[in-house]
Amino acid sequence: MLTAEENELLTRTGPGTPMGSLIRRYWLPVLLSREVADPDGAPVAVEVLGERLVAFRDTAGAVGLLEERCAHRSASLVYGRNEAYGIRCIFHGWKYDGMGRCVDTPTEPEDSKVKQSVRLPAYPNREAGGVVWAYLGPPEREPPFPEYSWLRLPATQCQAYKVRQDCNYAQSLERDVDPAHIPIAHRRLTDGQVRAGVRLADLDRRETVPRVEVQETAYGFRYAAVRPRDETQEHVRMTSYVMPSCLILGPAVGANTTAQVVVPRDDGSNWQFLFRFNNEEPVDIAEYTATRGLDRLDAGYRKLRDMPNRYDQDREAMRLRSFTGIEGVIIEDHALAEIQGMVVDRTRERVGATDTAVVALRRHLLAAAQALAAGGDLPGVQASIPFARIAGADFVQPAGARWQETCPLAEGLSVVSRAARRKTG
Repeated sequence: MLTAEENELLTRTGPGTPMGSLIRRYWLPVLLSREVADPDGAPVAVEVLGERLVAFRDTAGAVGLLEERCAHRSASLVYGRNEAYGIRCIFHGWKYDGMGRCVDTPTEPEDSKVKQSVRLPAYPNREAGGVVWAYLGPPEREPPFPEYSWLRLPATQCQAYKVRQDCNYAQSLERDVDPAHIPIAHRRLTDGQVRAGVRLADLDRRETVPRVEVQETAYGFRYAAVRPRDETQEHVRMTSYVMPSCLILGPAVGANTTAQVVVPRDDGSNWQFLFRFNNEEPVDIAEYTATRGLDRLDAGYRKLRDMPNRYDQDREAMRLRSFTGIEGVIIEDHALAEIQGMVVDRTRERVGATDTAVVALRRHLLAAAQALAAGGDLPGVQASIPFARIAGADFVQPAGARWQETCPLAEGLSVVSRAARRKTG
């Protein structure tokens, strides 16, 4: 349970808020590269952290990310002309380059110096993993880009997808660090017929009460859901949480792996960026998302099955096949967070024994926001962190073994005690 003040701190991410200021201090995915596929193509609106920006790919292929409104009379540049290395407002023709500099003011006298004093806020960005990432914080505090190993893979081996979720970002993250919901919400009523040949990916549905443990790290934390497999073995699914909102899962099926980043759109909605990758073989993000219910989105990346139509919940399927009656695991997940309301009141809740990672997530975000406000150090921004070595894992170990020892942190990654974190944050 949180206090009302803590809940406000956790969930409000607009300009000037403590949590919004914190999240802006990290590199974030803001749009798919294919949304601005063509040089001099149509600009795209980018809604993130309660702000509206405009993205465009210039003549040379570089992506510009600017404040949406023209500095002259506030017309939206999303409707602008993208031409000759810049974006031009269709109201009076003022033009801006990718750095936000005003380079032409055709309605001003020839000797006017207005353009020399006009500059729109522009944000550093880079493309990796099929996504445009941006840093939206103070320029002098820009951290190193998180060079995850999967972002270095060829495009055929790492593919990205995004979808809007209509709830506060924290609810989406809390759901995704909650392993106890998996054997309940994602249960198929035919599972009980399975007697042999159980895959690792299926083991976490055999036991509804996992032992959830957290290991604090310099980048955030690792958490594991440990479930008995039999009297001699237990199954461990370990996920890495990287500040402020990245989760890297273990490879549950073959060698395909999933990572995701949740980015606030505003306080009542967020973007879920999914990365599907394989170190050896091509992946098919379309097949992955279609089999999980995300094959039907509108032009704004919103689900066609959502709360107004009850996610096409099928009561007959609930009776015979599916615990939720909602088709597709990801759609199920979205429903679980969205039916809590846009911003859940955490003063009403009663957390349980399997909510360990949820509590850790809140603690990290709240402590980091408070540390930033007090001028302290932030986790996960240090140049010494080898992001390429951060991973999840899925494995079987002897019963009673410590998963932290069975699957130790990779070289260069360090454990951080809660006491040490309190001193720095």
